[in-house]
Amino acid sequence: MIHRPLTRLIGIALAIYLGPGLGAVAAEGFEPPPDFKARYEVRKAGITLGRADLRFAQPVPGRYRYSLHTRASGLARLLFSSEVYEQSHGRILDDGFRPDFYRYKRSGDDKAREAELRFDWLDLEVVNDVADYPWRMDITHDTIDRVIGPLQLMHDLAERDGDDDQLVYRIADGGQLKTYLLTIEGTEMIDTPMGAFEAIRIRRRDTDSNRETRLWCAPELDYLAVRVEQHEDGDQNFRLSLAALDGLDSSR
Repeated sequence: MIHRPLTRLIGIALAIYLGPGLGAVAAEGFEPPPDFKARYEVRKAGITLGRADLRFAQPVPGRYRYSLHTRASGLARLLFSSEVYEQSHGRILDDGFRPDFYRYKRSGDDKAREAELRFDWLDLEVVNDVADYPWRMDITHDTIDRVIGPLQLMHDLAERDGDDDQLVYRIADGGQLKTYLLTIEGTEMIDTPMGAFEAIRIRRRDTDSNRETRLWCAPELDYLAVRVEQHEDGDQNFRLSLAALDGLDSSR
C-alpha cells in the first residue's frame, strides 16, 4: 500500500533522533521553531502519488504538539484509499524534544488500525497499546517516537559542531528500539515546488538491506527538510518535495 512507503519516507526517514538526557530541564537556551505547517508532494517516476502534511505547535510554553497526515491524491486515490494520521505530544527540553504520547491511526481500507505509545521516563519504558493488548518495552533515555524526528533533526543541525559529520538516532518503532546513523555529506542547491534552496545533504544507509534514504535540509528554513528520497538497489523508490509552507520564513 502507498502509505507504508509514505510513512517510511517521513515517519522513519525523517523520524531520526538524538534524544535529550534523562536529567534535562525545560529549555532556556534552546529556541524552538515557531508554529508551522508544511506540505510535501510524493512522486515516483514523475507521477504524483500523494501528499504528506506536517504540523507543529506549542500549545503552552515548554510543550509541543506535532502531527503527520499522509494520503493518496489525484488518480492514485482510485488504487489507494487509506489514510494514515500520526501525532506526538511531549516536552521541549534543552536538547530538543521528548515525547510523552504517540498515536497512530490508519483508516479507509481493510488494514485499518490504531496504536498508542505512552512513554514512562522514570522507569525508562514505553507502553504499547495495540488492539487493546498493551505491552511494555525497555527504552533508553534518548528514545523517541518515529514521527517527531523532523523537529529533532532541525534542532541538531542548528546546534551541531561544524566538524561533526555523523548523527546517531534512536526510535521506538514496530515493537523494537532501532538505531540509525546519518552522515552529513555537504551542501547543494535543491529545486522544489517552492523554489530553489541551499540545503545540507544527509544520507542514511540501512545495514540489513540495499535501501538508503537521502534528505536535504535548508538552513534558511531552520533546517526543515525540503526533499527526501528513498533508493533501493540503485533505483529511486519515492521522492518527497516541499510544496507549501506556513509559519517559518515562507515568504517566497
